[in-house]
Amino acid sequence: MKLDTVTRIILNHILQKDVLKTTKFSRNEKFKCQMILQSINYSLDEFFNKTAFSENEKGKIVYALLKHGRDSSPIMEKLDWKSFEHIISTIFDENNYSVMTNFRFKDEFTKYEIDLLAFKFPYLFAIDCKRHSTGSSSFLKNSAEKQKERVEVLFEQFPIISEDLISNLALPIKRKIIFLPLIVSWRAYNLQFYSEIPIVSYSHLSGFLQEIDEYRDVMFNLSLTVN
Repeated sequence: MKLDTVTRIILNHILQKDVLKTTKFSRNEKFKCQMILQSINYSLDEFFNKTAFSENEKGKIVYALLKHGRDSSPIMEKLDWKSFEHIISTIFDENNYSVMTNFRFKDEFTKYEIDLLAFKFPYLFAIDCKRHSTGSSSFLKNSAEKQKERVEVLFEQFPIISEDLISNLALPIKRKIIFLPLIVSWRAYNLQFYSEIPIVSYSHLSGFLQEIDEYRDVMFNLSLTVN
């Protein structure tokens, strides 16, 4: 499926590819573009006069396109894995989570990386973002098991790495937090569980977060008190 004109021009501008002037818009397309940009506090002129966008800004802009009903498949074909991570980060931010990206840590033998850590009391999510996925049961099961292992190590190493997490995620002192692994995919999966790890489509992520209390008891989780 091809991108519509409004989506293509906005994406090309933030990705700095073959930018077309807004005069290429029809009146109706210009109105649609204004509506999308206004939702993220840009005027038409401010947006198209801006020459560089941070990864975080790109994530917010793409998420605005998706929320306005733009088809996800051709959009995702334009984006790399880093942009997808920032879309997911934006969704957590809009749900009032504090977020860290690409968190690296290690135990005695192995180095690990978690795509996103997101915290809103009492939940600390460790998120694996899957821009590409075969969708096969074996692939999803393997992804879930690997993320579960990362969270178990993160939990074990927390006393060593806690200062960084407390500072960047505003973790509360003397309060219990709950560690939850999560897989987020751009594909439109129904909610699935493998090894008690939820696999959620980005399009269902906000709803999942709003109902997290209902899912907690069927999810793998670890809890500790922050010292």
